[in-house]
Amino acid sequence: MPGMRAGQWTVGQLATAAGITVRTLHHYDALGLLRPSGRSPTGHPRYVGQDLARLYRILSLRSLGFPLSTIRDLLESGDVPSLRTAADRHLAHVVRQLEVYENLRRRLIELVAASGDEDEVSSDQLTQALEVMTMTVRLSRIYTRRGDSGETHLGNRRRIRKTDPRIEAYGDVDELNCFIGLAIASGGLRERDIAWLARIQNDLYDAGADLSVPAADAEGRSRLRIGADYVTWLEEACDQANALLEPLSSFVLPGGTPGAALLHVCRTVCRRAERRAVQVKDANPEVIRYLNRLSDLLFIMARRAGAASDRLWNPGTHAAVS
Repeated sequence: MPGMRAGQWTVGQLATAAGITVRTLHHYDALGLLRPSGRSPTGHPRYVGQDLARLYRILSLRSLGFPLSTIRDLLESGDVPSLRTAADRHLAHVVRQLEVYENLRRRLIELVAASGDEDEVSSDQLTQALEVMTMTVRLSRIYTRRGDSGETHLGNRRRIRKTDPRIEAYGDVDELNCFIGLAIASGGLRERDIAWLARIQNDLYDAGADLSVPAADAEGRSRLRIGADYVTWLEEACDQANALLEPLSSFVLPGGTPGAALLHVCRTVCRRAERRAVQVKDANPEVIRYLNRLSDLLFIMARRAGAASDRLWNPGTHAAVS
């Protein structure tokens, strides 16, 4: 670039290259997220290649829903995905968004073709289109009286008994989500673990939405489904967290700290949710895999939260001597 040494960018050039505003870069600087590595002779900021790599990590984590304060803590602790991992996750996020818009495009084409010159379409077509167009849950009135007969609506609007295995399964997933919220609120957890749990809470709503719609209903329609990328993220998180712990010589007795104890509760509720999901005949196999890996991660996180006060099972300590 004219007037600059190779491999250096001004704040304006970096903003243009990244597709953000100069004001955003100044904000990142003020937060300690991204500070320029150098200065010009007149004191203007100059960014180099390592700054660009850090900015990409910031933007990719931001696109995945991480708050700026958490991203800063992750970067400062060094506990952050590699550039390749961040790019892979960012790509997966973009692919999911493209799928959403492709489904919306197809529905709108169907609506236009079905209506022709008239302003009438079938209620089923309209419902399907609206499901994709809104992409947001809006709850204006909490009580509806529709469940007073012991039945409830599935995600496809079909009525079903509240004792059905499908309802039991996503009910347990909801219970798990609440316990995770309680674990976060209890305090004492690491910032990175809180960020992970916040992501898991959002993904658990995805899992509940998946379980709430029978597999046959998803054919030809846009339905939120748990994919292999959800499981891959959990496996990577398990590997990262477990690498920081000492190997176990026995089972850990639940307890330690309040956060650790609650994460152990989360682990057992997650196992129950997995067992319930197995009983749903047409359950998405990825949901079951997700819950299985999640229980592993919750166990590892419980150990991390209470590692300093871990108590191990000593088999037969109080057994009668014969």
